[in-house]
Parts: sequence; structure tokens; C-alpha cells
Amino acid sequence: MPINIGDKPQADFNHPLDLMMDCHRRIERFLLVLQKVAQAPVLDGQNRAALRAALDYFKISGPRHNQDEEQSLLPAMLASCNVAVAEAVVQLNRLAADHVIAEELHQRLGVLAEEWLSTGVISEENRRELKGLIASLIGLYQPHIAMEEQEIFPLASRVLAPQALTAIGEQMRQRRQSR
Repeated sequence: MPINIGDKPQADFNHPLDLMMDCHRRIERFLLVLQKVAQAPVLDGQNRAALRAALDYFKISGPRHNQDEEQSLLPAMLASCNVAVAEAVVQLNRLAADHVIAEELHQRLGVLAEEWLSTGVISEENRRELKGLIASLIGLYQPHIAMEEQEIFPLASRVLAPQALTAIGEQMRQRRQSR
């Protein structure tokens, strides 16, 4: 990928919160891809490739992102024993619950999309369901991402020591190397 002068550098494992926000941008982008493909009258080559890329992203990278948050970031925040984190526990629990709901929606969406990819056709009933699932995911992710980026990540950057952030980044790296 070419680098243009003035472009924001891509986040890396040394900046795990920025990397998580970059993942949010990809989630948003792939949701728009799904929305666009679901509107397409036919599943041509370009739409087929776009649908496959979105499904693969949510199947592989989505769970890793959830693990980054649930197995690395949130435990580190709770271990900080900070009063502000204790007050945010309800929000943290809601975010974890959102992950479960999103996974269920993605599973059903995947079944419909894989059938569409294998047969090349989708019934109007399945298309309506697919569009509804995508709308539900967008409705789930928008406030979820906003809460993380406006409240949770800034709180994490205040309460976590640099060593904790380094450990989170290393855990994220290991998740991606182990698969």
C-alpha cells in the first residue's frame, strides 16, 4: 500500500488502542460493503468478491478483535483497581454482551450469504432477512463503537500503565500469529 505524505500512519501493536480503533473502521467499512451487496440485483464477480471479503473479515478478524477487548483490554482495566473503571463496569459488561449478540447475527448472516455465494441466487425472503441482519448489526455496532472510542478507550489510556498497554499489544500480536 503506498504511503502518501500527510497520511496518518497505520497503528501497530505498540499502540493497541489505536489498532482497535483501526479495526472499528474496518468493521464499519465491511458493514457498508454488506449493505451494498445486499442491494445488488445480481451477485456479479465484483459483488461476489466483496461479499467474500466481508464474510472472511468478520469470521477471522472479528473474533480476534473481541478477544483483544475481552481477554486483554478489559481484564487489564479491571486489574488497575481504578475507581473510574469500577464505575464503568456496567458499560464493560454491556460491551461484552454486544459481542455475543453480534456473533449470533453474524452466524445467521453467514449462512444466508454462503448459500447465496454457492448458488448465485437469493430468494426475496432471504434477501429481506439478510438486509435486516445487516441493519441490526449496524444498529448494534454504531453505539458500541461510539462507547468504546468516546468512553472506554480514553479511560483505558488514562488508567493503564505503559507496561500494561505493551502487554496488550503483545497479546494482540500473538493472537494473530497463532492462527
